[in-house]
Amino acid sequence: MKYVGVDVSKDSFNYFVMDEKYNEVKSGSFEMNHEGFEGFKDVVLGLKDSIAAMESTGNYHANLLAFLVSFKKEVCLVNPQLIKRFSQGTTLRKTKTDEVDAKLIAFFIAKNHELIPYFSPDNIDEIRVIARIREDISRQISAAKTKFKQHINVVFPEILTESNVYSSSIMNLLKLFPSANAIKNANIKEIKEAIASKRGKSIDLSASEIKELAKDSIGKASENFERIIRLDIRTIEFLEANLKEITDSFIDEIKKTNKDDLNIISSIKGISDITAAHFIAEVKDVKRFSTRNKLIAFAGTDPSIRQSGTSINSSGKISKKGSRTLRRYLYLMGQSLIIHNPHFKEYYDKKKKEGMPHRKAMIALCNKLLRIIYSLLTNRRYYDESLNKAYV
Repeated sequence: MKYVGVDVSKDSFNYFVMDEKYNEVKSGSFEMNHEGFEGFKDVVLGLKDSIAAMESTGNYHANLLAFLVSFKKEVCLVNPQLIKRFSQGTTLRKTKTDEVDAKLIAFFIAKNHELIPYFSPDNIDEIRVIARIREDISRQISAAKTKFKQHINVVFPEILTESNVYSSSIMNLLKLFPSANAIKNANIKEIKEAIASKRGKSIDLSASEIKELAKDSIGKASENFERIIRLDIRTIEFLEANLKEITDSFIDEIKKTNKDDLNIISSIKGISDITAAHFIAEVKDVKRFSTRNKLIAFAGTDPSIRQSGTSINSSGKISKKGSRTLRRYLYLMGQSLIIHNPHFKEYYDKKKKEGMPHRKAMIALCNKLLRIIYSLLTNRRYYDESLNKAYV
């Protein structure tokens, strides 16, 4: 048996082949292109019996992995954390090169090939990619809105305290009159037409009140900042349109494959289809976890354990070894549950009364939520508040 370690980077990849006695058989590198892929295929097919392995490296590994599994079933995709821990017992990564990394991966799979399952083409998860893109667009919108607010504070600070500047009415007003000075010079009819939004909630301010705010504003009169604010609004509108498009696509894809799971999770009052869909995209099939504690460990909200000799203690912190994205959406779920779900609000308040600070109380709530979701999905039942004790 031969063991092939592959270290992938953006433009190229290195490979290292070792035998059962951990001796080098061959090594080399290829460019990340068609010729490189075909060259590596010749190398792999030239080995009578072999197992290939590579680390999961963002998106860089995806194309090579898909190519490999198209002609070979003995391919393993390894969590980088496993390789990192394995490297601590070797001297290989003390000298950091791509060739050494490929050798380390080959050494790891030679030692652990019986424990690592082969990768299936079905595991190439496009839904998770869509979920991550949606999350990235959401972050871009938050950043764009923060900058927009900072720029408004220069030219019309008073509007920030008197209204929601992200409402469609105010955004439309500022697109046409992007400063207190511009609004001051506009007539009441123009302001009325600008804030007559066709969507979203109506604003509390009237056209005359907005004009009065502008009249007494300490905001700076600046054509440059007016241009910047118009650009801010176009950027936010562009990103929000993209977010709607990707969200619709994301939910549709989840409904095609996991509609029942989506309905079960969102049957918990306070959990939306969007947060439930992100949960599914990260967890996939809950049957992967033989116990609810393993699901909690995957989320990284389990206690961090410190061991010294025969002494084992909890550090009081969570491990954070699981999915960061899953933790983020669990936290968002938890915040919504406190607002909309009396049972979870009562549980959160109880933890606070026991002396827990907010973050620890939220982690306790998130773990309770994970236990309930695990029970619902494994038993294929919708949430019933009267059975809360039965779930945990």
